[in-house]
Amino acid sequence: MPSLLSRRAVNRILIVEDDEASKFLIRELLESVGYQTVTAGNGREALELLQSSRVSAIVTDLRMPVVNGLRLIRALRERGDTIPIVAISGVNADQLMLAEDYGANAGLTKPLDREEFLTVMRKVLSDTRDSWSDVWIHPEFGSVGDY
Repeated sequence: MPSLLSRRAVNRILIVEDDEASKFLIRELLESVGYQTVTAGNGREALELLQSSRVSAIVTDLRMPVVNGLRLIRALRERGDTIPIVAISGVNADQLMLAEDYGANAGLTKPLDREEFLTVMRKVLSDTRDSWSDVWIHPEFGSVGDY
């Protein structure tokens, strides 16, 4: 499968969030500065959407039903995708560090600070890194195919 890097759509961000209020706020924030958005309610929906949609980056919550954000990040990196990913969580800062170990470009706590979030988005969108071979996968989460 080709890397998503070659299939990126300029300025379209995938928001993966199960909480409708949070999804709405993130969408409104990104669209207010000119980004287009597309949304998914969990990691499985995101993976399905990515088969047919082009995006510039992904913003994903970590705690979601069906396929959580950690498994989403892991699945994308295991298949070689280099799409920029920003992990967000309102629950546990340790989970954000784990998300970065899995290959997220950045991790932010909720509630999001508007300026910090937009700065991070600009930064990850300008990141030209194309190799995630050093991504560490925590054995506790099993095979990506287990979802």
